[in-house]
Amino acid sequence: MAIVSCLVGVGLMILVFGLSPTSQNDSSTEVKTPPAKEIPKKAKPAWNLALGNVVVIAPELGLDIKGLKGSKIEFSRVTAKVETQLFPIRELYRAESEKNPTIMGGLLLQLTVGPSGEVAQAKELGSRISGDEFRKAVIAEAAKWEFQDIVPEGATINCPLLFVREGMDITTLITWEKTLGLAEDQAALNRAGNRFAQESNSTAKGSAAEKRAKQATAASAFRPKAPRYWPDS
Repeated sequence: MAIVSCLVGVGLMILVFGLSPTSQNDSSTEVKTPPAKEIPKKAKPAWNLALGNVVVIAPELGLDIKGLKGSKIEFSRVTAKVETQLFPIRELYRAESEKNPTIMGGLLLQLTVGPSGEVAQAKELGSRISGDEFRKAVIAEAAKWEFQDIVPEGATINCPLLFVREGMDITTLITWEKTLGLAEDQAALNRAGNRFAQESNSTAKGSAAEKRAKQATAASAFRPKAPRYWPDS
């Protein structure tokens, strides 16, 4: 029995010492798999959604500033000044949109600046917003704006406002307005104004030419005629 026990013990020792190096070698030769690279996700287009019924200035729809010759006007300062004065119109729009949920779109205003930077005159150049009373109220609020030290006296500002319903994409609405031609309305007005100015200049030139012709005719009528001498018969 003692011999058998010794033999079993020796066999177990051989088994233990024979397996240990192999397991160590296996662990040492184990190849670590590098972590998989993360595939970058494509950036989704950012939606410019209105979080409420808002009014914004939309330069893409025909913002234009015409000042005196030689005067420098910074568009960024004008748009920033308009932005600070939009609160009453936004409140007006929120109240009106509760009555009429379909009211939205663009409104192109023309503002004439007075001597102290105040708005001397405000009028509508183009609009696709229904509701005459609402548009008149917006124009009345815009007439309270001022641009002191930003825009010189006599300058005109064509200011496009965009009325956006909650949840709508502002960029899409601007594209829609451009497609319908709110900006084209302004271009047509500019072309009509240029045509009128050219016609006025042509008329003035024609009138001056006619006046000179009439004066020449009158002068020739009163010019003394040379005496006629008949030969002696």
